[in-house]
Formats: sequence, C-alpha cells, structure tokens
Amino acid sequence: MVRKTVSVIVPVYNTGEYIDQCMGSICSQTYRNLEIIVVYDESGDDSLERCRYFSERDPRIRLIINDERKGLGAARNQGLRLATGDYVVYVDSDDWLKEDFIEKLYQAIEETGADYVSSLGYFIVGNGKKERYTTLPAGTYRSDTDKMLILLGEAPAVWKKIYNREWLLKKNLFQPETFYYEDWGYDIALVLEAEKIVLIPETGVFYRTSHKDDSAHDTMVGICRDFRKTLEFGVNEAQERGTLDKFRLAIEKYMVHDVFLREQLAVETENREALRLLQDISADFLEERFGCRNLYEFKRHICMGSFSLRWIVQSTTAPLKKLEHFAFSSIIASFTPYRHVGIKHKNLLRKQQVEQDISGIFYETLRNLSEKTILFIDFLEERCPILEMQDGAYMTESEAYLDADGTPVTYRRILSGTQEFMGLWQQKCLELVEELRRKRELVSVVLVKNRMSERYGNLNWTREFEGIGEIRQKNRMFSEMEHYFLEHCKAALVKVTDIALPEKWRFTDVDFRHGCEPQYMNGALYTYLGYELYKKFRDGLDHI
Repeated sequence: MVRKTVSVIVPVYNTGEYIDQCMGSICSQTYRNLEIIVVYDESGDDSLERCRYFSERDPRIRLIINDERKGLGAARNQGLRLATGDYVVYVDSDDWLKEDFIEKLYQAIEETGADYVSSLGYFIVGNGKKERYTTLPAGTYRSDTDKMLILLGEAPAVWKKIYNREWLLKKNLFQPETFYYEDWGYDIALVLEAEKIVLIPETGVFYRTSHKDDSAHDTMVGICRDFRKTLEFGVNEAQERGTLDKFRLAIEKYMVHDVFLREQLAVETENREALRLLQDISADFLEERFGCRNLYEFKRHICMGSFSLRWIVQSTTAPLKKLEHFAFSSIIASFTPYRHVGIKHKNLLRKQQVEQDISGIFYETLRNLSEKTILFIDFLEERCPILEMQDGAYMTESEAYLDADGTPVTYRRILSGTQEFMGLWQQKCLELVEELRRKRELVSVVLVKNRMSERYGNLNWTREFEGIGEIRQKNRMFSEMEHYFLEHCKAALVKVTDIALPEKWRFTDVDFRHGCEPQYMNGALYTYLGYELYKKFRDGLDHI
C-alpha cells in the first residue's frame, strides 16, 4: 500500500544554534514519505549554511531562500502554497521531534479522517529542565461545545498537529502574517471551521524556551503590536466565515484571558508602552466590540478547597488578577486558629498550603475582609482524615501534609465521614456561614459541586477506579455537605451560586500531567465549568 506524502514546513530565522537538532529529528523520522520545505528568512547567523548542509544530504528537502525577513506566519503560508503532500505538519526550527511523532500523527489522521489531529501535549524544555505539558483529554471533538473546549482549553500551537492539506486550502486557512504569536488569531478560524478534531495521547514535540525572552522591553512592545493584529485577524475571520455570533462568548473569553495575562506581565516588568497597547486592545476589542465590562469589580478572589477547584477558577479568567488559594484544608482545620508553624517541605507551594491549614489563616482572612470579594468553595478536601492537636486545634491529613516535616504533634486521628467527623464539620460549617452572613455585603459565594472521579480514561474509553465503593460513599458525603451548607446559607440570607459537574466529562484523564487519581477530573471538565462561570461573570459579578 502506497503511503501518502506528508509536507513538513520549517520556517527558519536566526536559529543556527538549534537547527541541526531540529532538522536531524525531521530527517530521521520513522515515517519516510516526507516532503520537507525549509523556508529561510534573512537571518544574522549561520542558519542558511546549516540549512544548505542538510538540503545537500537529503533529497526530500526543498530550500526556499527569502532575501528579507517576512515573519513566521508568512513563511508558513509560503510553505503551504508550495506543498504537494496530502497532509501538512509545521515544525519550528528551534524545536525537535521524537522519531516516531509524524508516524503517530499520520496513522491517526488516516484512521479518523479528521480535518486535523493534534497531540494533547508537548515537552517544555528550558534551563536544563524538561516538563510534559498536557491540555484536554484524548478523543474526538466535533460538536459546537467541543469546539469551544478546543478553543479555550487546547494550546493554539500549530506545531504539534497534522492537517489535511486539501481542507486547509479549501477553507483558505492561511495564517496572519505577523512576526509574533500568529497562532492566537489563527486558532479562532482554524478551530471553528473544523468539523472533526482528534487529540491523540502521544507527546512528541520538544518546545524549547531557554532562549525566548518575551519580557524584554522592545520584544514585549513588538509582541503587543502583533498581538493586536492577530486578534483582529481572528475576529474578522470569524465574522467573515459566519461563526462569530455562534461562538461570540467563547471568542471573547479567549481574548480576555490572553489580554489580561499580558497586562500582568507588562505591569510586573513596568513596561508602560506595552501596557498602553494592551489597554487599547481592551478598550477597542473587549469593551467596544464585545461590550465586555465589569469583569474585575471584585478586589479579591479567594479559593477555598481542592486543586480541582483552583483549576476551574483559573479557567474562568476573571480571578487571575488576584487569586488567594487555601488548599489541602478541611473546613474543620481552616476554622480552628493555631499558632503559626514553620514546616519543612520539598514543594514550596504545598509547604505554604499546609502552614495555612495548620494556622487557620482562612478563618482570619474571612473575618478581616474589608473589600469586595468572590469566594469559590468546594468540599473535596473533606475526604481526608482530621488530626487533633493536643490543645484542641485541628489540621488536615492531606497529601501535602503527608509529605511535610516538622508538623505539630497530634493527639488523635478522626476518619472522614464518621459521626464525630460530621459533627465537627457541621459545627465549623455553621461558623463559616455566620462569617459569610456578617460579610454578605462584601462576599459573593460560588459553590462548585466537585466530586471524586469514579472512572478514569479519555473521551474514547473509561474504566472504574479500584475502591469504587469508597469513592461513591465519599461522593454521597459531599452531596450531604453541600445540602447542609446551602440550606443554612439560605436561612442566613447568604446568596450562593452553585454549579454541578456535567456527566459527560466526569472522569479522570489518564494522561493528566498531575496524575491519574480520583481527586482530579480532566481539562475538558475544568474548561467547561470555567466557561459556564464566565457567563455569570459576564452578566455582572454583583448578580452571581
């Protein structure tokens, strides 16, 4: 059987230091039927010499030489117009691939007939470290909701995908011709035009970050100028293609997230010019074109509960300006103040969270609130036993606590879900409700009805976790706790917005980079809930 040709398009600009590793990884791919199009932009290093070296030794390489720099988007478009393969893969010249990566992509797009196939993750390489980064669970995405999830939850990078070339040309899916971040605007057109997108679990791209300095003053200003162009491209493409109205809120949220992340970086680096450009984007796009206002009225955003809750809260976008998290902590421990304890922990974030749990800082934080605050809460950490200290205070036997050293001496252990545990929990829950009643003019409460996963897998398959009976028992306990909390909030005239988990995505992603454990779900679920909460923010935080 004749295997189809894959056109690999490699833009090159000032990457002489890395091009050997990049080109070597492409030329040695196990999938051999490649057309390799190298588009060289005028550079100031030896990139051209290195490209010529490879083109002289591999007849599959076609070297295109530009006498001026046109930019990454233009180089990719140039390569696409010249490509003759059935499929297209883009590779950045400072990255490199696993030797079977194109083979995996090819097999998937041949078997599924997708418009494009993407690896669900990649390896971030920099400063001597390599970290696997993943996004959404593997599987097939084709509904309007699925497209929203891909747009908001999947990395927009074009270099970890394989595309049907005929589809790209038929849909006129060429990239904005900017020098920076052309992916961001392009993804709006790409995702919303696709009828079938497939994510595969194989991770085969090594994305190099060590030489990229986006925080340098002039670079950041250039990025912000191109960022405006790429967003203009994406919005205009959606309007011309008739997808803007249907996906308006998702496109808005997509832009809000990135604009405000860049604003934070501009503030941190005191780059006034970049900040002005970003504020212009906010005014011209988010406010004037999308009518997006009042997302940041609340001064403080507090997250009390699990790391699953944190990921949901982060994906709403709005709380990113300031997010305080109290994790690995039962309501029982968080409402029993104790003297400050300095513990030892190999993970600084977990160290801080355990110290907060022991010291009862959440109680003090809530009691001393003096500004408008949104409180996100779930009860997933109540699955952990409670440890009573000798003076009657409590701490949570969380996974972070179990890895810590130097914690206080405990008197006894109270198992989660026992009668004594539930009695203590209800007592502290009433104290929490009373504090919320006192602060109800300042605090808006969002209860996320998180659960432990009963299954693990991806969109194509799932299996039950071992110990499913205990997991279900814990989930019933969470439901009882939520009912108790909501009933007493209602009696105290404390308004609570509650949001439940849709059944479709209630599973742990087997490829989740933080582990395949029942206390985690998956990126699709977190993205979906973040989007649903964003809708509520969009209507005005005062109305949550």
